[in-house]
Amino acid sequence: MLQETVSSSPFELFDSYTWEKDSQIVTRDRHGVSGLMNFTHFNRLSSSPGSPMHYHTDIIEIHCLLKGRRSTQVALGGGLERWEYTGGEAFVVFPGERHCSGSSAQDPCELYAVQLNLAEADDFLGLNREKGRALCARLAGLTQRHTRVDPETFALLRQAFGLFIGADAAERDAGLMYLLCFLYRFMTLPPATRAEQPAADERIEKVVRYIADNIAEPLTLDGLALLSGYSLSHFKLRFREVTGVTPAMYITLARVERAREELEKGDRSITDIAYRLGWSSSNYFCAVFRKHTGLSPLQYRKQRAAARAEG
Repeated sequence: MLQETVSSSPFELFDSYTWEKDSQIVTRDRHGVSGLMNFTHFNRLSSSPGSPMHYHTDIIEIHCLLKGRRSTQVALGGGLERWEYTGGEAFVVFPGERHCSGSSAQDPCELYAVQLNLAEADDFLGLNREKGRALCARLAGLTQRHTRVDPETFALLRQAFGLFIGADAAERDAGLMYLLCFLYRFMTLPPATRAEQPAADERIEKVVRYIADNIAEPLTLDGLALLSGYSLSHFKLRFREVTGVTPAMYITLARVERAREELEKGDRSITDIAYRLGWSSSNYFCAVFRKHTGLSPLQYRKQRAAARAEG
């Protein structure tokens, strides 16, 4: 944690609905769930501008970083305290806190973020009044803002987002159940410490760029280790330290993301997409895609077509 001087006047800031290649934001007017504000997924392969100083009345924000690195500055005690977090970690901003990402550009990363309005405790995420108030009180009373997040907890959040993006009410209800499971599990996660944050590694960043540029090609761990200049065992260790996931999982997630792009274009069959991105069969592709998004490829394609039709 580093401390700097607060130099800018804050304002309340909310992002609008967005569905782009590297940024998807599902807003309250789209999902209609009481207690939930923006539900966001970023997967940026290049640096992005930092956000200005702002705040959210009554809203707690949870940022879960799947891979990459990110920093957030929070105004506390007359100064700015800066946290840096990496893949496999999460960061919490509490209601009313002034925060920003600073003037420096943010590194490439994949991030899920959820905003929860604790003022709506009486009607919160479909819970009854008693349980809604209890969950809001627990969230408001969290004693740590920087935590480690295991893959199973990340999977719950990914599946929740995948089910929230469409117009089908039953799928949104299922997504809400995944989100609640994520929140109850999130509140039990262990803290992350400064010592656990790895330094940047140019060799691993080189491999990450190579994966992005060659995602449709055969990728082997031996070949990626050779590219990095590390031994295979050390490459796997450093890759997970830097990105928060294993090389194999990173490749899978990158291929799922590319598959989402291909499905939105709508000009290739699901079988063709599966083989082009290196899956051994369309059935295996469908199983992996559903595991990481909560939807089958066909459901995802239909949902995105419906969303585009709605404007």
